[in-house]
Amino acid sequence: MASKPEKPVWMSQEDYDRRYAHLDHPQGMTERGTSKLKSPNTQAKPDSDSNSATTHEVPEQPKQFKIQKRKHGRFDREERQKKLELQRMREEQLKKHDIEMATSKTINVDQIVRQHYNERTFIANRSRRNLSPIIKLKNFNNALKFMLIDKYAQKGDVVLELGCGKGGDLKKYGVADISQLIGIDISNASIQEAHKRYRSMKNLSFQVILITADCFGESLGPAVEPFPECRFPCDIVSCQFCFHYAFETEQKARRALLNVSKSLKIGGHFIGTIPDSEFIRYKLNKCNKDVEKPSWGNSIYRVTFENNDYLKNDNEFPSPFGQMYTYWLEDAIDNVPEYVVPFETLRSLADEYGMALEAQMPFNKFFVQEIPHWIERFSPKMREGLQRSDGKYGVEGDEKEAASYFYTIFAFRKVREYHED
Repeated sequence: MASKPEKPVWMSQEDYDRRYAHLDHPQGMTERGTSKLKSPNTQAKPDSDSNSATTHEVPEQPKQFKIQKRKHGRFDREERQKKLELQRMREEQLKKHDIEMATSKTINVDQIVRQHYNERTFIANRSRRNLSPIIKLKNFNNALKFMLIDKYAQKGDVVLELGCGKGGDLKKYGVADISQLIGIDISNASIQEAHKRYRSMKNLSFQVILITADCFGESLGPAVEPFPECRFPCDIVSCQFCFHYAFETEQKARRALLNVSKSLKIGGHFIGTIPDSEFIRYKLNKCNKDVEKPSWGNSIYRVTFENNDYLKNDNEFPSPFGQMYTYWLEDAIDNVPEYVVPFETLRSLADEYGMALEAQMPFNKFFVQEIPHWIERFSPKMREGLQRSDGKYGVEGDEKEAASYFYTIFAFRKVREYHED
């Protein structure tokens, strides 16, 4: 009786027993063992022929197994792609639903904003900034914030940054030589990333305290209470590219400005960057009055209003609060709800809370005014990043409208204390 060959590691015990069962029966093969070697009407061949056929089948199994494995791999890849596409479609539908809910004021926009910036933190960690299609625009915005922060911050100042994000302005405060930065943001993922960035920057000489909290909808008191090292009142309150979220409601806008006023000392400054309401009105005025969702933009950015209330109201906003649009910026912002900040309303409210307007101008005007004092202070890399194709400094093409026209800087000075009733 022939001995069984050793069981290959890739073969199951069941297949092994079935294939070599005939070696346990020297007088002939079992019906199972011969099913692949004979037809139902033929007699079994001699044992020698059966053994010969078996020895030819065994080496072929690994080849069949490999072919099956390749098919399985292709199937897995296709399934993964289908699942990713379905997930992407579900996320887009959920975001669209959330935006509709925010438009109808069924939900608070904060949860959409928080989720977006948590996701952007994860995406940014996997990307390389120098490969961004809007790298020139990012350089321009960074240069402008260098100018604005340094213009109002003094050596030794204490700064409160509302909406500090991932700590992208830490270096700017280092250049201004402040003594303490208190950074607050609604996105915990952004705060964690800001902590990492701060720990990696060995040359910063000022103290940094980072807190996760709602800067606009809630009082800052409970949020900063666990951090007794915070030195209030502050010299500067800075709010870069985020104060528009406060204009969801009048209550929220008032709470935000109350937080700012209570955080500032007399003579301190509230500085920031927001979308220019006059530019938004200019663009809306060019839209057809019959269009259901007024929209404009280019390859870099797009603004879409969720209704045409402005056009139906004789080109005036029905209310200074809650005028929502979605904003898309290539490689940065993915259709996130924002709110128009009518600047005269902001100025009036700031005055009510003890702050007087000192400066307000579009990005392009402020950049032209400040760049002669800064061009030699910037590093060669920054100067190269700001240089246009004509040799001048700034942004051009589609990026120009998305940056230098769409945004404005502002600066208020606290002139008196505000006393709550």
